Amino acid sequence: MQAVIMAGGFGTRLKPLTNNIPKPMVPVTNKPILEHLISLLKKHNIKDYVMLLYYQSDIIKEYFGDGSNFGVSIEYITPDKDFGTAGAVKLSEKYIKDNFLVISGDVLTDIDLTEFYNYHISKNNIATIALYNAENPLQYGIVLTDKDNKIVSFLEKPSSSEVFSDTINTGIYYFEKKIFEYIPENENFDFSKDLFPHLLENNIPVFGYKSTGYWRDVGNLEEYLCANLDVLQDKLDHIKARDYYGNCVASSAVIEQGVTIDNSVIGENVYLGKGVQIKNSVIWDNVKIYDKTSVLFDVIGKNTEIGEHTRINDYVFIGDDCKIGKNVFVSSSLKIWNKKTVGNNAKITRSLIYEDTFFNELFTDSRISGLSNLQINPEFASKLGSVYGVFIGPNKNVIVGRDSDDISNMIKRSVTSGILSAGLDVHDLQVIPIPMLRQELKNGAGAGGIFVRKSPFDKDITDIIFFDRDGRDLSSSKTKSFERLFFSDEYQRAAYEKVGKIVFPERKNEKYKEHFIKCLDLKAIQKKKFKLVIDYSHGIASTIFPNILGDFKCEVVSLSAHLDKDKITRDAGEFKSSIDNFCFVVKSLNFDYGFMIDAGGEKIWLATREGKLLSDDRFLVIVLKLFLLVTHGVKKVAIPVQATGEVDFVAREYGVEIIRVKNTHYSMMAALDDKEVKFAGGTRRGFLFPEFLNATDGMYSIAKILELISLSDMDVAELDNNLPKLYRAGVSLECLKEDKGMVMRKFMEETIMHKQQLIDGVKIFLNETDTVLCMPDKARDFVHLNVETDNREKSEQILNRYRLKVESYISK
Repeated sequence: MQAVIMAGGFGTRLKPLTNNIPKPMVPVTNKPILEHLISLLKKHNIKDYVMLLYYQSDIIKEYFGDGSNFGVSIEYITPDKDFGTAGAVKLSEKYIKDNFLVISGDVLTDIDLTEFYNYHISKNNIATIALYNAENPLQYGIVLTDKDNKIVSFLEKPSSSEVFSDTINTGIYYFEKKIFEYIPENENFDFSKDLFPHLLENNIPVFGYKSTGYWRDVGNLEEYLCANLDVLQDKLDHIKARDYYGNCVASSAVIEQGVTIDNSVIGENVYLGKGVQIKNSVIWDNVKIYDKTSVLFDVIGKNTEIGEHTRINDYVFIGDDCKIGKNVFVSSSLKIWNKKTVGNNAKITRSLIYEDTFFNELFTDSRISGLSNLQINPEFASKLGSVYGVFIGPNKNVIVGRDSDDISNMIKRSVTSGILSAGLDVHDLQVIPIPMLRQELKNGAGAGGIFVRKSPFDKDITDIIFFDRDGRDLSSSKTKSFERLFFSDEYQRAAYEKVGKIVFPERKNEKYKEHFIKCLDLKAIQKKKFKLVIDYSHGIASTIFPNILGDFKCEVVSLSAHLDKDKITRDAGEFKSSIDNFCFVVKSLNFDYGFMIDAGGEKIWLATREGKLLSDDRFLVIVLKLFLLVTHGVKKVAIPVQATGEVDFVAREYGVEIIRVKNTHYSMMAALDDKEVKFAGGTRRGFLFPEFLNATDGMYSIAKILELISLSDMDVAELDNNLPKLYRAGVSLECLKEDKGMVMRKFMEETIMHKQQLIDGVKIFLNETDTVLCMPDKARDFVHLNVETDNREKSEQILNRYRLKVESYISK
């Protein structure tokens, strides 16, 4: 039997431990992970390997050679570029003789590969995947199987709301050699994203082997420490590293009197002085720790020296070749990069690396958010700009903008300096609504964009939002690539003579207005002579929109129409007070409509003449009705899966297909790639009209709604009364992050008799009108249940039934 071992991992999330070695060579109980894997393969009589390398490949080659010293045979392949997982394995085709195993070189497992192979042979199919039930499936590919373990669906590294199972793809496969016929040469081709979906689409069966035993992807620092401790607990059958005292101590280590070693790994040539305490820790080779020092739940890199009477608190990860002085205190959960020096009597309360490691992951969607001037500080922002500039590429333009907040101004300037240092020019739009920045990008003014704002929801938080060259949010694949570059520290600024320059574009407001008016039937709006209340939420739209409204021949009363940096963020109480006042003004004046625009200029709220504020879902239904009533020949619209089924009634009336998408701005923007999709509407008061912009713009949405009302000669309140209604009931149930995948899997398995939609969570259709949506919260420890039917009492009854079902999963 042959095996293809994928050993090209960078180990970005394991830095600083992987600064000097590739991820497969990180030691677990004093041997590289890859060596433990080879021991497992040999145990199952697999001794002929093709090893795929990439990052720091020479270190692996030098250690293992041709494999003869380890009783195996190794052929090496080092691709000259990233071909993806399947594309890289394609390079091994000339060495493969028959059925073969594919396995990652940086996974720690004792899966029974013989039983797995026998299962693969029994199915007589081209591909079999080893599956595993993981506590936290977010960082892995999720797999859905039928009752016969035949795979029916894949989802690679889902977001929180996409977790519909805790059954994951381990990255361990058995293939027939025929599999190479389905993998193109010299192309980036992935197993989960490309190969397996292609096989399923062509009705070529792929089976899942539900493995038992131990499996851990050593993907981050905490996982690495836990992997070592698991081996010390004898959790893997083929690794016996634990001594009589429950530790793994190299024979060359020098240990003085009074040393305490508890559940720890001690490497070669380590020196431990008198009275040293080592607990639940991993100490690499050639480390010296002097008298009366404590190391608790940590990893210490090789060649590091730690002075006497020092305390290293839990979850500290120290790189190679560091020197830490006497009487030093190091706080919990920090990283200390390679070759750092810490003087005597120092108190270390933050990580000692160039980048600010308050962040384990940078992005939420296409946004980086953090505490103002603490996490999001000038040093961090400057590096962020430099990395973004390198990510975009030199000799290009980046467009930047901000809101009226002082912190936003400071951070935008720091980001700008970083971008300039990478050799790019910056077009600074200064204080501007987000939609206008998007519009500039759509018009080809830059290769990317950044907007800095105070969070609309939390006064202590600053948001940095990234946009692609077409004005859309940065995709998840690009944010992940950007993140890897940021944490790798492997980027280079421009030479001094190639540093970029700042440009302040002129006529941006005039160009925006020209395009705005061109996309509307202005005469129809003017003819209605609307009476409007506009609440600007003290945001930037107050500096732009009045000049456009002047052309509409409307009577307008403006509220919150001056910039106020202290009021652009509102908590729940402040927002309710603003809404109540806004609705009261509309009703008191007896004006036609009231519109509120959020401070960023993207979302809107609508109040009728009676002062009634439309709910999120009802607003979407009414705007869709108006759009389809006026716009002829529409074939498709895009709506989030969470939206009310009332939109289906409206769409059916006009023979329009609804494309259901995730409830994210990016997903709605991506849906507009299909030119037949003429409208996208969300459940968070954002509407996309692609003839104007493939993103939400609150100012244009108001104008477009006024146009639709004018052309249809319909009243919003009348539509609200006459359009069919459904009734929703919902509840949020506490659920730990690690249990969400299990809960979603059980919910899906026990509702398999119903039609299911697996776009955002699991949505089941009980009949034409009745639906149940079970969705994990993206950020908090909750699972949400939403029931919608044609009867309020029925919605509550169904909700209670399914709540008990989900609660039973959680309690187990």
